[in-house]
Amino acid sequence: MPLRFHEYLGAEEQNLLASVLNFRTELDLFGQLDDIFQSPIARLRIPEEDEAGLLVGQLYLFVHFHLYFSVSCLLRSHLSESFSSTRKAIDASLTAYKIILEPETASRYIQRDRYFQFIKASLQNEIKKNSSKYPLAHILIKLHDSCSEYGSHADISSFVHRIEMKELPGANADLLQVHYFQFSRDSVEYKFYFVLTLQTFLQAFRIFKAFFNERLKIIDPGWEASIGKLNARLEQLRQQHYAAIDAQGKGA
Repeated sequence: MPLRFHEYLGAEEQNLLASVLNFRTELDLFGQLDDIFQSPIARLRIPEEDEAGLLVGQLYLFVHFHLYFSVSCLLRSHLSESFSSTRKAIDASLTAYKIILEPETASRYIQRDRYFQFIKASLQNEIKKNSSKYPLAHILIKLHDSCSEYGSHADISSFVHRIEMKELPGANADLLQVHYFQFSRDSVEYKFYFVLTLQTFLQAFRIFKAFFNERLKIIDPGWEASIGKLNARLEQLRQQHYAAIDAQGKGA
């Protein structure tokens, strides 16, 4: 049966509360990532005439917004929507990458040049010609493809974890149900998605890090250390969750 709107909102809040309890470790890591993102914002000053710098700053805030939105979608059991939001953050990060490396291209972005309208494909084409170009983009491009498959279109991939078949008693048929909420019923797999999302945003942050290193007069050593520490912890958890999922698959 379809939900009424007030029931849908109530279910969202129940999902949120359950997620806060189940994802304590992951939420702590999210808090650390948020602190990393927040740290340079208050200290960064960009002159009005610095068109490229202002654009990069705006794209950074856009990525930070999508960090919040992606994680809030995960907590409320909207998996595809989280992937879709993460893909937008990747697009913004790749756009910023081009502008950081080539500030003269900022005007092309403002004019909605096709290069920036299809930024992932544009960088991908350049990388095919020279694999050493845009080293920080390689992982994000792969993650962009995964997010596109599961979060950006209404094809069958976007219904993973949303469709359920129920046997009808006394009938020679099954009932197909499509749920309003989408999440992996395997907690380890769901935690894997959470950690992978955090890793994606940390990788996106690395693109902006070079910009901050150039613009901020003083770099906090503690901030630097926290980035490396978080990266190592996220990778450790990702491998741990992946191994558990793999072991479950082999045992099936």
